[in-house]
Amino acid sequence: MNLTRPAWLEINLDYLIENINKIRNNVREDAEIISVVKSNAYGFGALKIVEILRENGINFFAVATMSEAIAIRKKFKDVKLLILGYTPDYLMNVAVENNITLAIYNYESARTLNEIAKSQNKTATIHIALDTGMNRIGFKNIDDSIEDIKKISKFKNIYIEGVFSHFAAADTNAEYTKRQFNIFKNVTDILEKNKINIPIKHINNSSAILNYNEYSLDAVRPGIIQYGSTEGIKTKYKELNNVKYIGQIKAQVSNVKIVSKGEKVSYGLTYETSTETKIATIPLGYSDGILRQLSGKIDVLVSGKRCRQIGRICMDQMMVDVSGVDCNIGDEVVILGSQGNEYIDILEIARKVDEIATSYSCHFSPRLPKVYIKDGKIDEIVDELIK
Repeated sequence: MNLTRPAWLEINLDYLIENINKIRNNVREDAEIISVVKSNAYGFGALKIVEILRENGINFFAVATMSEAIAIRKKFKDVKLLILGYTPDYLMNVAVENNITLAIYNYESARTLNEIAKSQNKTATIHIALDTGMNRIGFKNIDDSIEDIKKISKFKNIYIEGVFSHFAAADTNAEYTKRQFNIFKNVTDILEKNKINIPIKHINNSSAILNYNEYSLDAVRPGIIQYGSTEGIKTKYKELNNVKYIGQIKAQVSNVKIVSKGEKVSYGLTYETSTETKIATIPLGYSDGILRQLSGKIDVLVSGKRCRQIGRICMDQMMVDVSGVDCNIGDEVVILGSQGNEYIDILEIARKVDEIATSYSCHFSPRLPKVYIKDGKIDEIVDELIK
């Protein structure tokens, strides 16, 4: 395996495919899957994830920013792309030129987009965003919203392909989730009564996919669940309890030494050995996504055994107590994932810094080479810094 450094993010594409198929089996049969690949596909590399999902029948992808959309569009000319967040007026021409669908939640933006599309002799595709209780973005006041959407529907150079909202607490609050759904359904019903028939209605995110199949509608938006985490949420759909996390973080030991009792380890001298200690240095640190706040709180796997990280995690390195463990320079260490009979889950790490799997995976640094596994063997190695 030719890597540019002795630390890497291993990504199991077979698990990704399994997870998507499990999601397919547990949502409405005719529901389209809009795969959420924002934040570089949650740290796993958007271009490769899109490539694999496209090969497996997914053709609709959602991102957060124009740059994310353009990066995908450059490689994949035929996929559908939706920007879920705010797109300022000055980027709307880029969206129209590149056939990128925009979320729209006010009349003024729609009017501007219509004029830009008209100037290019094109039709801009949009999804109307509704605020049903997240209080983030989206049309909110129902009466005013209906009137604005009616006016938008009359624009000659805009096609309203979709309408969507976002659940705020589908993992914890069934009553609020139902309330949000009912608000969403009420608005779409009123639009239909006004002969505004929008083909793709979607509201289910990962948390909702786990327990609210009845809210699937025309499409669903799997995010972290397709990458194999349920965020610890219990699901009534048995198959979804068995999604598999696709990422592992591994490295090779860069140094091993014996230090005496009473010696200090790492910055700030915060850790002192209580006895003679065998210390291994691991060549990755907080710049790679192993946050400094995790210092002294995590284990890593060495020779199939849990070993405690000691001292402050450095930018590029960290130290581990490997006393009593067979450990040599070049040995493989697992920071996230499995080795022998042990497994370190993403949630185990994330919860130590009050995060969730979704947020923690976004810390995975692009300077960690990505080793993609497919059909049980290495499919591709990508170093995003030198590609």
